[in-house]
Amino acid sequence: MAPENMIGPVMVELTGVTPPAWFARLSDALAATWAAMRLLPLDNANYCAFELNLARPRSLEYMTERLERDNAVSLTFILPDGPHLLHLRRAHKELSGPQDADGSTPPRAGRRR
Repeated sequence: MAPENMIGPVMVELTGVTPPAWFARLSDALAATWAAMRLLPLDNANYCAFELNLARPRSLEYMTERLERDNAVSLTFILPDGPHLLHLRRAHKELSGPQDADGSTPPRAGRRR
């Protein structure tokens, strides 16, 4: 198993709540995700489950193992408007954006090189 502080980069999204966000380290992603989720109107069961997965002492080790095994974790949580998903996955080249075959970053629509 890789050292827990070495997993990264990762992408996190709370569907219907936040757009995807990229983090250089898994530990930062878990802390930011828990900070966002604590503000949501979660019922007690969801709150406790996500605290266990994101903010407890062994959370980083557990999520590291899951990402090493599966490369992604998806967990369901319920809000008053219905079910949502926490998507957490390894993100390799996405931190720097998409690249052309030669390694350069392609121009964005409406921009010229």
